[in-house]
This record gives sequence, C-alpha cells and structure tokens, in this order.
Amino acid sequence: MNINLFYKIVFIIAAYLFGAFPTAYVIHRIKKGDDIRKYGSGNVGGTNITRTLGAGYGILTIVVDVIKGFTPVLVLYFIYPQIYPQDKALILLSIVSVAVILGHDFPVYIKFKGGKGIAASLGAVIGVSMLPFMDNPIWLKILPFVIILGTWAVIFAVFRIVSLASLSAAITAPIAFYFTGHTWPIVIAAFLWCALTFITHRENIKRLVKKEEKKLKR
Repeated sequence: MNINLFYKIVFIIAAYLFGAFPTAYVIHRIKKGDDIRKYGSGNVGGTNITRTLGAGYGILTIVVDVIKGFTPVLVLYFIYPQIYPQDKALILLSIVSVAVILGHDFPVYIKFKGGKGIAASLGAVIGVSMLPFMDNPIWLKILPFVIILGTWAVIFAVFRIVSLASLSAAITAPIAFYFTGHTWPIVIAAFLWCALTFITHRENIKRLVKKEEKKLKR
C-alpha cells in the first residue's frame, strides 16, 4: 500500500474516533453517575442534556460537539495545505467530515448508540466554510453557514421543535453549498450530512408526522 494512502486512511479512522467521543454521555456520567440514555429521549446529545441537566450543560455539550466537527477538517488543512486546491484533496476532506459525524452518531465507545449529529454537522459546516484555501470571497465562504444556521433558527423560533429545525437545516446544507459555488466533493459531503441527519431522526420524523413531537419549553 502507498504510504501516503495509508496515512490518509489512518486520518479518516482517527477522525471517526475523535468524533465518537460521547460528550453528553461523559458529562452526564460525571454529573449524575449513570447513563444519559436512560433519561428523556435517550439521545446522547445537547437537547437531551438540556432536558435532564439544564441549559448550561446543554450549551457546554453543544459547544464541545461543534468543536469535534470542525477540528479534524482544520487539522487536515494544516497537514495538506499545499494540495488543497485540488479536487482529490477535497475528496479526502469530504470523507473526513463525514467520518467525524459518523463517529458522533455511532460511537464505538458506547456500542454505537450516539447523538443525532446536529452539533457535529454544524462544526463540519464551519470547518468547510472557513477553510483558507477556498478561492471564494469571505462572504461567499461563510454564506452556507449563515443560510443553514439561519434556517435552523427561524424554524425553531416559529415551531419550538428542535428536530424539525434540524431536519430543515439539513435539507438546506447541500443546496447552500451547491449554489455558493463549492465543488462537487463538498456538495456530496453536505448531502451525506443531510442523509445522516434523517437517519438519526427516524423516530422524530414518525412523531412529527403524527404531530406528537415535543416542543422545547421557553
């Protein structure tokens, strides 16, 4: 095997393992001494932490998970800065961004029962949007992030349903990256982020259809 290819495979695996750090699980274990999956929605994420431990711990969980999402993307830039304008490097970037979200959603450390990937996906969006090698002007770089976050904020403000806001934002991701001129590897990665969001929100979608999904209280 080519040594460079080997290192890339190792990095992809490392991105998955990094993303698999179960922030909400660890915080709840430290604070309460047991498994967060026994409480609330059973989800290992910021929304469930907010419901079980309060907004402060929920915000902490979300911030850490966002950092998980963009750190591997930025680290990859510093490892391969000279080749990033090439589409082949962007393919590696795309795979890494998906790997870190897969880690969050299906963490090996807690039997593959993780979060729903929203904060980690947002981190990946931030990482891709802020990459220095992109030739787009700065406003165009950050526009997908603004569109995706804005969609989430508007839908949540209107309906107060986190899952509906998250699904709506996920749908906008590939559309936003496509219409702001990002290359196909990035657009395909955004589509995969969206697909993972729908996979992890299967039960939420069923409740939304039945109009049984709970709203987050003010």
